[in-house]
Amino acid sequence: MEPFWRAARRCRNETTLAHWRQLLGDHLPFFEHLLLATDQLGSHIPSPTCGWTWWDVEVRDQQSIYAVNKSTMETQTLPRRDAVVFRVNLPLIFRSICRTSDWRWDYHEVREAEGLYRIAVDSLSPSVQLSIFCVSGDLDASLAYLAAVSNKTYVIFRSSGGDLDANSQLMLQRMHSIDFALPQCTELGDRGIVALNDSAMQRLTDFRRQHSPPPEPNPQNQGLDVPPATTWSSVQIHFIDNETIRVSVAGSSRIFHYTQLGMANSRNAKPVKQWQLLRTYADNHGVLTWRDSGAAQNVKKQTQELNKKLIASLGIAGTAIEYDRSIKGYRTVFRIEADG
Repeated sequence: MEPFWRAARRCRNETTLAHWRQLLGDHLPFFEHLLLATDQLGSHIPSPTCGWTWWDVEVRDQQSIYAVNKSTMETQTLPRRDAVVFRVNLPLIFRSICRTSDWRWDYHEVREAEGLYRIAVDSLSPSVQLSIFCVSGDLDASLAYLAAVSNKTYVIFRSSGGDLDANSQLMLQRMHSIDFALPQCTELGDRGIVALNDSAMQRLTDFRRQHSPPPEPNPQNQGLDVPPATTWSSVQIHFIDNETIRVSVAGSSRIFHYTQLGMANSRNAKPVKQWQLLRTYADNHGVLTWRDSGAAQNVKKQTQELNKKLIASLGIAGTAIEYDRSIKGYRTVFRIEADG
């Protein structure tokens, strides 16, 4: 992504397609889908023969657009698309990052601070949320605005690369916030999807852990007494909310957070697919067939992993979820229900 962000920085995020072609060279086919065409035509394009000079764009009618060298009066027919102004499609890029990072999309421009955009919200808990912003203008001015309107903690993405100056670093420290330089923290996947790279994800995970609230003490969450001969048929699981369940067996119960069941992503602490699958079983009263909307192509593998995690976490032998030939699907041996 470095060539893309370097080009975007040179043209302040928008210019003609002809200029993007000059800036990106052979990289243009890989990044063109990250550009958005506007309804404007540029006034100049780079010279077809010399990258240091510019030709004027003249529109004589809708079908006749020319590039004109004012010094020599040489004129060339110009494809309209080359003269169209394309801007960096920031909403598309950050929507992609949101999907891969499990953030809630909340994109809008902050009118009070030029070049500042609210991107998304990262929910650390029901009561703690991180606001995520992107700065394409003056970083210090944007940080000063955010510090003035709230004492919250932020995640800041900036379009410029390199190290921050001392003043910006001090402001971020006082705000207990973190910044990411887009040229160094993003990568482009095989399908053209923009995501945070491993280094950025690790920094973000560490930052989230620092600001995540400790679990609230609960008198019911003091341990689960599982007799040696306990079978899965005597277990009941009830979803309290999207992050916790109550497990009851033989008169004993305990509340578990998904992290306590080994179902947290090591990179971002979000629930893994097995937790989502457990919730699907709850929504379907413990049954999952190929006709159900929650049944993915890899449901067999995910169910096997879910079995392993439940057995390891609760210390109950046997199979927790079995394949039922009569329904051509899977059925939980334990009783499970959703909240509400």
